[in-house]
Amino acid sequence: MLVLLLSGSFLYLLSYRYFWKANSAFGKQSPGFEMISHRGVTTNAPENTIESFKIALECNVAGLEFDIQFTKDNQLVVYHNYSIETSSNIIKVADLNLSEIKNLNLGFTIPTFEDVLKICPSDKIINVEIKSTNIFHTNIVQKTLTFLKKYNLVENVIISSFNPFVLIEINRQSNDMKIGLLWSKDISEKWYVTRYTNKILRPYSLHADINYINKDIRLWANQNGMKLFLYTVNTAKQVEIAKTVKADGIFSDYPNILE
Repeated sequence: MLVLLLSGSFLYLLSYRYFWKANSAFGKQSPGFEMISHRGVTTNAPENTIESFKIALECNVAGLEFDIQFTKDNQLVVYHNYSIETSSNIIKVADLNLSEIKNLNLGFTIPTFEDVLKICPSDKIINVEIKSTNIFHTNIVQKTLTFLKKYNLVENVIISSFNPFVLIEINRQSNDMKIGLLWSKDISEKWYVTRYTNKILRPYSLHADINYINKDIRLWANQNGMKLFLYTVNTAKQVEIAKTVKADGIFSDYPNILE
């Protein structure tokens, strides 16, 4: 009897560790169709800039989505592409120190991760996409989590990545971080999506390409206890598709598209 009780307690704790993280809701976010600003409002300011995020927040969006990656000196900057195109050259972000990036004449400023976190409200969804092509991610994940804890935003954040090793490392370092599994046509048959997602990653949400969404993907998300967010939803027709598959939210360049 004692063995059975101990076994039952162990299974309960194990299920709590994984399933609670996968299904818990954001503290102050209301359920339903959420509008998440994709890299800020890019029609009025360069994407992934402080200006674009401030405009998005003025539009009362449910949250912000942006990309982070390491510089050469292991500083986190908010920038989507792996390379920066200047008037005379194309340079990889990973080949530049932060000071060099700050000195680039781009017509706008590439913010640091901390710069953006300083303006993030505590009642908004924050989707941080970690961009990395490496296999080992201890440092970038550790630094990301440190900043999120510093600004008390862990409860609000979903960390996503196309790189499964990033997501595995997040799970290893944090018990309470929500994970967003990025999905597109190109990765739909890869091992970590079809075989190991539910066993290893335990994602909070599935972030799927609107151009390849269907009811089977919605069903798969439901079966694995995941919310469904769709990217990048920029037309009225795509909004209707999102509603048809009963998406929980969308990423869009146009914050007023639901009006």
